[in-house]
Amino acid sequence: MREEPPVLTDTPPSARGGPTLVVIGTGGLARGLCYALAVTAGAPLDVVVVGRSPERAAEVCYVASARAALAGAPVTFRPRATDLSGGDALAELLSALAPAGLVLAASSQSPWERATAPSAWTALVQRAGFGLTLPFQAESALRAGRALAAARPGAWFLNGCFPDAVNPILAAAGVPVLSGIGNAGLMAAGIQAALGLPDQRDLRVLAHHVHLHAPHGDCEEARAWVGGEPVPGVGSLLAAQRAADRAELNHVTGLAAAVVVRGLLTGEETHTSLPGPLGLPGGYPVLLRGGRLELRLPAGLDLAGAVAFNQRAAAYDGVVVDGDRVRFTEPAAPELPREFTVAEIEPVTGLFHEFRARLRERSPHL
Repeated sequence: MREEPPVLTDTPPSARGGPTLVVIGTGGLARGLCYALAVTAGAPLDVVVVGRSPERAAEVCYVASARAALAGAPVTFRPRATDLSGGDALAELLSALAPAGLVLAASSQSPWERATAPSAWTALVQRAGFGLTLPFQAESALRAGRALAAARPGAWFLNGCFPDAVNPILAAAGVPVLSGIGNAGLMAAGIQAALGLPDQRDLRVLAHHVHLHAPHGDCEEARAWVGGEPVPGVGSLLAAQRAADRAELNHVTGLAAAVVVRGLLTGEETHTSLPGPLGLPGGYPVLLRGGRLELRLPAGLDLAGAVAFNQRAAAYDGVVVDGDRVRFTEPAAPELPREFTVAEIEPVTGLFHEFRARLRERSPHL
């Protein structure tokens, strides 16, 4: 019989030291982040892993704590189980923990459902585009962002749930979000590795979530610049990444996210590319400095042009968020709205829950 990892007890604050980081989620992205922080944080840090399952949260903390111990890193990990379906319990927990920041890596739509539980719903998402899952990604981010803003107004929020489209919704809803993690950051890491660059100081990447796969139809390829000059053959530079198993890529995404978290906690200068920075649609090159984030677009490309590029790419992902309006680019079903405002997202999400529940009972071949 497999033994469950022990539930870690609280470490006294005097022994922890350093700021507190809350990570919501116990899946592949949350694990990749925690396992990377365990060996790269470089300064005292207290990480609280929040999940629905106490066993899974404890498992993440055990592995991360063991890694930190072997690395001699001053990072502690504590599990917390709470009901993530309501904001009150989460706000109460965040108020008690007083974190410097929060990373969301959990949503009500698993990216692995197509492989683990194929159905008519997963077949529809494959046809219409990942953007069809936006309501399920946004509900988790809205709940977490609002809870953090209520409990800890000065803390920063990094959203890992489809940030290319969700972060503009957060911004339109008045929910503070600093940036996303993953997607553009993952592709920047892949291009850095392919070019053999020591860091991303001279690298700028403009890329949308849809570019995680080779673009289809008339969709433009992701763009990159080194030293201000356009990089040719970006698709070939991303080929190895696109061919890799998606679960394995969480090891890269988690480390890329850990670099961002470290930069925010220490204030050190960090050059990277991120999805949804400052609530923008798509992914952009950014600079973190002194705990603040700013865009670092290449010469000759202004913000309007960068946003327009990402919005064109968003159409191929199935959804475009423009200001306070959300528009699906592929019709999904007569009972689902093709377009709605951010103010209407809660009732729309209710419709999507009912629709998804029905399709999950049907074969993917129907």
